[in-house]
Amino acid sequence: MKNSTVVHSRNMFIILFFVPSVIVHLFMSYYLGFSSEMIAALFGLFIVTVLFVFYKSGMNSLTFRIPLIIGYILYIFITNLLNPDLVQLFYLIFPVALVAVYNITWLNVLITLITGIEVFVLFYLFSPIYRSVDEAQLLPNIAFIFSMAVVLCLLYTFRITPFWNTIFKENKKMNVLLTSKECYLDLFIEHSEDAIVMFDLDQNIVAMNPAFEKMYGWKREECMGRAPRLFPSSEDSIIAERTQNLLDGKSFHFLRTKEMRKDGTIFNAELTLAPIYDVDKKLVATSFIARDITLKLQAEQFQIDTEKLKAIGEIAASVAHEVRNPMTAISGFVQMMNNDPANQYRAYTEIMYNEINRVDLIVSEFLALAKPNLKKCTEFYIEKSLLDVLSIFETEFITRSIFCDVRIPKNNAIIKGNEDGMKQVFINILKNACEALVKNGVITVVVTFQDDTVSIFISDDGPGMDPETIDNLFEPFYTTKTEGTGLGMLITKKIIVDQGGTITVNSKINHGTETTIILPLNK
Repeated sequence: MKNSTVVHSRNMFIILFFVPSVIVHLFMSYYLGFSSEMIAALFGLFIVTVLFVFYKSGMNSLTFRIPLIIGYILYIFITNLLNPDLVQLFYLIFPVALVAVYNITWLNVLITLITGIEVFVLFYLFSPIYRSVDEAQLLPNIAFIFSMAVVLCLLYTFRITPFWNTIFKENKKMNVLLTSKECYLDLFIEHSEDAIVMFDLDQNIVAMNPAFEKMYGWKREECMGRAPRLFPSSEDSIIAERTQNLLDGKSFHFLRTKEMRKDGTIFNAELTLAPIYDVDKKLVATSFIARDITLKLQAEQFQIDTEKLKAIGEIAASVAHEVRNPMTAISGFVQMMNNDPANQYRAYTEIMYNEINRVDLIVSEFLALAKPNLKKCTEFYIEKSLLDVLSIFETEFITRSIFCDVRIPKNNAIIKGNEDGMKQVFINILKNACEALVKNGVITVVVTFQDDTVSIFISDDGPGMDPETIDNLFEPFYTTKTEGTGLGMLITKKIIVDQGGTITVNSKINHGTETTIILPLNK
């Protein structure tokens, strides 16, 4: 396509010279009354007309140049045959000069040979005439040749050269785009979903891709030639050691680490780091490829939690029954001893009975882990279930002087699952919130709806929890309460996971606690 465009531009260059020459020739012949010149000019006009018909018929540029070159050569040769003149022999050089624009060696040689044959034929036929030319006749012909040469130069300088330069540059650019390995590599880097950065030996950024801007929040103009902070301060010593190892020629593959965005948020990333060498094997830069694996880690943790809950449930089913059977017998005998008036150890047996009841409570909660929560799977309105639970706590809210801010829009969203189980989830979370506040405080309940999910936020402004408590919140038998079993949040999580949902708890000391539950809607 580009080759055809170049040939077309060169054809037009010859036409822009050919057509005006014929027109000038025609008018000069008519004005001076040279009949032989008029015939040559009319022949030239005929050739121009034929070429115009070919052009309008949509002839390919490569094919069109053949009749164009032949027509122009014939026009010059016929002009010399009809009006043999020494000066007109110089016109034969124009086809050679014009055809040179095609930059085809064999064509240039061919036209030169044809021109040589024409000169030989013309000299053979009109040698006496050429020798008898008067010098006074040479002047107008030389002036005309000079003017045509000037026109040729002007056309070449102002019309053709800029156009050709543009085409040549475009061709060169296209060749680079289509053949250069570097270009494909650049395209790969630009369109990669992973953040790709290159650092110089001073750890300043020298190249980066759009994915880096999106992942880290830094703009290109903010980073180029600089060293923005891409990791939290807790990683300083590790980063320093890793950078030195990298400069020493060591590579790192699929390295999991903590990275930091421009706004200070921390995220999990998987890095591939490698040194970059020049052709002399000299270290010139380092490469940095980062992939955000936050969602991947969440999926892995979700799978681990699911397997853990499944294993706990299986253990609970067998252990709980094995414990409950002998405990039932022991509980019966202790009750008989408590009812015996002659029992001298009532104080001890009552303690035994209370502890047996506590064991029974733990076993009951343990069995809850083994129960398939979706066994009673029904469709229910999540707003109504939540409001029912909130009504149960109204008395406790008043007793503890707790203000409950409830924001539940009317959506009539339907959840498919175990309604009793979900009510137990809300009871556990609200009970924990009340116990955390003790007296005077605010509990906020907010429900929002998305296209396919419903989000439930339950927060309090209590004392909050430390990181250790948050990390162990869903571990079995972990509790900070004096009489807690450590199974309530584990059961809560199992119920939600069984329904295809997720639960997250965020808390800071003296900043309260927020629990987020996300459940799929039944469409």
